[in-house]
Amino acid sequence: MKNAIYLSALILIFSCSESNEQNNSSNVLSDFSLTADSLVIDSGEEIFVPDMVYPQSPSADGKRIFSFYETDFEVFEFSLEKMKLLKRHPFEREGPNGIKGWVSYFQALPGDELMMYDQTAPSIFSLDGKKLQTYDLDFAELIDFQSEDHFMVPNNLHITPEKSHFLSLPMEFGKPVEGLAVIDIKQESGKVLKLPALDLTNKFQVNFISGNSGSFFGDRINLQWLNDHFIIYSASTADSYTYNHYSDSLKLITYSHQLVENKKTGDFPNEVDSRERQQEVVSQIRKQITFGKFFWDETRNMYFRFATKNYIVSPDGSERTADCFLFAYDENLNLIGETALPTISNTPFEGFFLEGDFYYYWPMDDQGGFIRFTFDFETELKG
Repeated sequence: MKNAIYLSALILIFSCSESNEQNNSSNVLSDFSLTADSLVIDSGEEIFVPDMVYPQSPSADGKRIFSFYETDFEVFEFSLEKMKLLKRHPFEREGPNGIKGWVSYFQALPGDELMMYDQTAPSIFSLDGKKLQTYDLDFAELIDFQSEDHFMVPNNLHITPEKSHFLSLPMEFGKPVEGLAVIDIKQESGKVLKLPALDLTNKFQVNFISGNSGSFFGDRINLQWLNDHFIIYSASTADSYTYNHYSDSLKLITYSHQLVENKKTGDFPNEVDSRERQQEVVSQIRKQITFGKFFWDETRNMYFRFATKNYIVSPDGSERTADCFLFAYDENLNLIGETALPTISNTPFEGFFLEGDFYYYWPMDDQGGFIRFTFDFETELKG
């Protein structure tokens, strides 16, 4: 790859104030504009497949991104500030430091340690590939949850930064999430906290089972660690939970949107008899509002969240378009702004804020890169 950072031409500039239905005095995004540019990663002479640079997790300081590159069993370390591949860290497949299988969950921790779950057990690694700790815990037994598929018990697995607790969203394939599992590592005990406000998510999931194999499409309940607490959210509803593991407190946060619906509605089949029918049902579900994850911008002390409606995938899967929206929240996750994004045809699933700009990874031909969004709006509400 080339040893340079390339800025593409400006790909969109727009004002969204006309699309917003809230009164300007109560909507921080009432006069919002966004610019975007693309940045190619300076990778020196290194060669890799940019489409395979997943999953990704930000460093504790938010200035770097770590990614497990399964093709070569390496962890890539990228600098967002320099837009550069800093180093490739090799890991082992065999031996005492070996990763035993496919890495399904990957999380960067303070001190540049990494938690990886390899379908066998979660382990803590250093960047030089040394296995520092393996947790031999029977998650299902600790939370008294029996599943035919043990891989689904540590679904969405996370560990707290001080490595005191594991959290996950245990479920069986094709069935609702059991709740938020909280595992006390030292005490070797666990519990499941119910999430009734997110139960409707299962109504918008479609399964196709053929013999011993199956596929799942539709909305999910997800868990994320953000700004020193956990957020549990669903694509089906604006309402979300926060969990503070320090105080062992689960809190429901409800929203009343003016620009979009607060949740999906209607009845859809959970199981179908063909992949074609599965795609038909999912296409109907995706016409409704679909909420994404939360992102924290420490420069503004604000959270942001994208959403889509009328999501359409071309027959060959190469093009995806939707009506797009952006929401803003204060430091307590109170909704303070919402706006339509009429010039964007899709929204990012992942991303990171650095110095007030939003970055999300995007392969560019045979090179890795990021799209950078710059938000421009008054951060104080008018009154």
